[in-house]
Amino acid sequence: MNPFERLVKRMDNVTEERMGVPIRINGVIYQALESHFIPELGPMSGDGVSYVIFSSTYQPDRKDHVEIDGKTYQITRHQKFNGKPHIWIK
Repeated sequence: MNPFERLVKRMDNVTEERMGVPIRINGVIYQALESHFIPELGPMSGDGVSYVIFSSTYQPDRKDHVEIDGKTYQITRHQKFNGKPHIWIK
């Protein structure tokens, strides 16, 4: 691992530790970083919520069930963000 990769790994660890929230996907708990997209910043209506999942093993699927604070959601979209799964829920 080169110095840049080590720095990226350290930054990810700090982000996950300080700002990560636990979410349950299909019964498995992952640490995730919540992200909001406010309507003023793009062509959408309402507030969009997405999560970056800090896991190298999780592979998102639209059929996955996401549980956050006792409420169940479904994935509407997913992509990679800096090599990590990035999911949108509804």
